[in-house]
Amino acid sequence: MYLELARYRKQLTSTEVVLAENTVGSAPRSVVDCALRLYRLNEGYDHVFCVFDRDRHSTFESSRQRIVDLARKARNPIPIREAISAPCFEIWLLLHYQRRDAAFESCEEVVRVLSNERALRNYKKADSGQLQQLVALMDQAISNAQWLEKRAPENDFNPYTSFHHVILHFDEMRQATLRSE
Repeated sequence: MYLELARYRKQLTSTEVVLAENTVGSAPRSVVDCALRLYRLNEGYDHVFCVFDRDRHSTFESSRQRIVDLARKARNPIPIREAISAPCFEIWLLLHYQRRDAAFESCEEVVRVLSNERALRNYKKADSGQLQQLVALMDQAISNAQWLEKRAPENDFNPYTSFHHVILHFDEMRQATLRSE
């Protein structure tokens, strides 16, 4: 739902953004498998992003490497990229409100910190009202994520997110649309 709201906010109303219905789970391997299956069924996608968390997934690193391998294939490379968060997606949401580079022990800890933000006192995943508030602060989140990305090697990539690259890609798509009009 966040990506749909972001697409609307970035005025990409004539651009198709397909969000895969991943019914086989949220493990990184499952996300990559789902993206690859959807790409092969509908060849012609310009870009594919696999969005997943570090959390405690055993397939995290191998899935990241698989994305690199698919994108670098000598024949028929796939336009696939990762958009990862560590320890979880909620770090991206937290960056809408604050810069933070102190490590988190778990996703539950990120949610506790996020819930301390006045606007998100009762944070719930996929709450449309809360997500609309967050999307309104997207530029702040991008700035904070870029700051965090530069610091990531110093903090062992905890916390970390590259999700802002999806939103920046939306900006590139919007600019391309404006140039073609």
